Amino acid sequence: MLDNVIAVNEALIRQFNKTATDIPEDELFHPSVGHGHPPVWILGHLAIVGEQGQKLLGGSITHREWLPLFGMGSSDIVASSESLTRNSLTSTVNETYQTLRSLAAAADESSLSGPLNIEFFEGTPIKTIGQCVSLILTSHFGFHLAQLSCCRRTAGFGPLF
Repeated sequence: MLDNVIAVNEALIRQFNKTATDIPEDELFHPSVGHGHPPVWILGHLAIVGEQGQKLLGGSITHREWLPLFGMGSSDIVASSESLTRNSLTSTVNETYQTLRSLAAAADESSLSGPLNIEFFEGTPIKTIGQCVSLILTSHFGFHLAQLSCCRRTAGFGPLF
């Protein structure tokens, strides 16, 4: 049912890996020009939102302690931590979205058409679990990938395409 959005996310993940590789470790906790988010927040936010998407489809949130740091309504001020490295966060994002894509591929129509019941989306066109998972896999991921790309370019790297 979600074959198209799964394919889009696979393409976004390829671009993500090219982009994240170049983010300097010493810039991880510094706000970027333009959008103000440090790369650590972008990486952690992508990871925790992916886990929240898994939960919508019957999975679980692995990094519950990240919800206040990177979840909805979080500040983008993240204290430096040895556990939050570019490589560990990048690996988590990759694993999280691989699992989310698998859960999405296995979801049946009744699961995907179930009501969302998330206050943030009240009054918006996003009303079902399937619509929210589609948003997480595509435009939400792409939006934050663009921010990460800005961080990469600010660090002095040229365009990837």
